Amino acid sequence: MHDGLAAGIYESLNTRSLQRALRAVPDATPHFQNLDPTDAPEVLARHVASAVRRAVAQLPHDERLDAVNAVLCDLYHDDGGDDADTVEALQQLFTLAVQEQPGVARLVRPTTPLSDVALLTNTRGEPNLGAELRAELASADRVDLLCAFIRWPGIRVLADQLDALRQRDVPLRVITTTYRGATERRALDELVRRFGAEVRIRYDAQSTRLHAKAWLFRRGSGFDTGYVGSSNLSKSALVDGLEWNVRISSVATPSLVRKFEATFDTYWNEPGFRLYDPDRDAALLDAALAAEGGFANGTITLSGLEVRARPHQEQILEALDAERTVHDRHRNLVVAATGTGKTVVAALDYRRLGGSLLFVAHRREILEQALRIYREVLADGAFGELYVGGQRPQRWRH
Repeated sequence: MHDGLAAGIYESLNTRSLQRALRAVPDATPHFQNLDPTDAPEVLARHVASAVRRAVAQLPHDERLDAVNAVLCDLYHDDGGDDADTVEALQQLFTLAVQEQPGVARLVRPTTPLSDVALLTNTRGEPNLGAELRAELASADRVDLLCAFIRWPGIRVLADQLDALRQRDVPLRVITTTYRGATERRALDELVRRFGAEVRIRYDAQSTRLHAKAWLFRRGSGFDTGYVGSSNLSKSALVDGLEWNVRISSVATPSLVRKFEATFDTYWNEPGFRLYDPDRDAALLDAALAAEGGFANGTITLSGLEVRARPHQEQILEALDAERTVHDRHRNLVVAATGTGKTVVAALDYRRLGGSLLFVAHRREILEQALRIYREVLADGAFGELYVGGQRPQRWRH
């Protein structure tokens, strides 16, 4: 469609309709460029696909099969040559499975068709990234993940499907980094020990900052799919965060899938990405995460964002205030589910109280995460000291 051509840049094939549209703007000067022979098949096929799509959409349903086959016959010169592309029926093969066995789950399909591309934004009423990833994992024969930050709550969102992946002996390769100290060692330990993943880590995050977040699901059927976007492997990023992720497909975007494969394999074989063994490398990873997170020198770079309580957290804070001011009770216990932000509540509560603080946890990762949260809430990059793993406080106040 070329009605009302405007000045600008184009990649329109030189068609009769384009020539008519150009004659309607005599003051404009068109500039054409010959197609590169290597690009011509893709450009011409895209043009034909668009034209066929418009024509078939206007036909009655019972005439579409013959129309498409007529186009294919013309394409092959109707000389009795290869007719493998002739459509036998208006159907699509959806699954191919051996005879169902007791206890074997039926294959789950993503909401987005395997051949399609899509933009996922975690918008209410639409499938979120976490739900789509769970469905993709169920039918994948190989999985590659490239992700800057990997956190345990994000792993939990996909845990059942990752368990099933290992039971099917599906290879899972993961590349991540220690950048900003945001990755949790527990998450990587579980990926290796529980889910059988091969994990490679770039420890020198300052020399090459890996920000990519991408999944690739390879299938023996040839219908590979992938996701490239903003979501790290965390619960909020997979479920309800304001994230944008593009779904790619070996059918709709084959060149992107091929580039994904090639680039991932390049990273995987690069010496800078080192294979992670929890039994051998835990101390090395802890030290790298602490250094990147700012815990090694006692300060961190803050995000500059104001931390505010969510509605359910506000209710907890109001209840705590009532216990203190109305009932004069100053020893209170908050019980809440995992992932509801108890540490954020504690930090917000401390912000209005002040005084000295002792935060106790059974793992270093929890202490480091809590320290970062308190510093963000208090807008003080030097708040608090760690007393763990050989580190001793100097001021002994927080």
